[in-house]
Amino acid sequence: MINMSNPRSLQSLVLRNALHLVLGFTLLPCAVYGQATKSQSDEVTTSIARAKSGDVGVRDVEIIAAAGVVEAVPALEEQFKRATDVKTKAKIASGLVRLGDKDNTYWNYLLEQARVVVDSDIPDAFFSDSQGKGMDHQFSPELKAWAQAHNVDVNTAGIDSVYDYPVKVLLLGETGDPRGVPLLRRALQARDGFIVTAAAKGLAQVQDKDSIPLLIAAARSAHAGIASEIAKALIYFDDPDAQS
Repeated sequence: MINMSNPRSLQSLVLRNALHLVLGFTLLPCAVYGQATKSQSDEVTTSIARAKSGDVGVRDVEIIAAAGVVEAVPALEEQFKRATDVKTKAKIASGLVRLGDKDNTYWNYLLEQARVVVDSDIPDAFFSDSQGKGMDHQFSPELKAWAQAHNVDVNTAGIDSVYDYPVKVLLLGETGDPRGVPLLRRALQARDGFIVTAAAKGLAQVQDKDSIPLLIAAARSAHAGIASEIAKALIYFDDPDAQS
């Protein structure tokens, strides 16, 4: 457990989450597993074996989904039923949607997880609305007030704000399913910058060009760190306004 009262720990948590947002969930991957190296093929084989044995992890699900291994769907469906960890369960659900599973159980699970995040109206953990800048690695007054109002420990609220909640939005967006567009657009209006970043990446994954003006407006109103992440999502659109 990270010591949230320690500034170094706070920096570590923010960095870990930022890397997770940018690197942990591939956005419009250019590599296809049809051209996979032997090493990648071995990874796929190993991940399928883990799914069938009941020892599947988040990385295994990503490897299977990215490779488009539809024959792993029954094993993943079984692991979804057995999973008790919310993050693993949500990742499996996201992987199943990406693999074309028509059972709405998995889509509805992702949608509900993301809807809870958007409806929470959780504020940014480190950037204050009143001052518009970082609070020297202390939690923002808005987050402290939100935690108190919701009877939640502020450290727990901080982890939710910068890690757990954005990941739930990302898992919905990474499916590339256009059914998620309305909720992703709502998430783009969130007070939490990491949730906004996750929503931007999701809309890019869906390639929803009608959301480009909303993404541009969000980038212009966000503080520098979040604006640059929204800009990275915009470059994936083949559109002159997004490219500019």
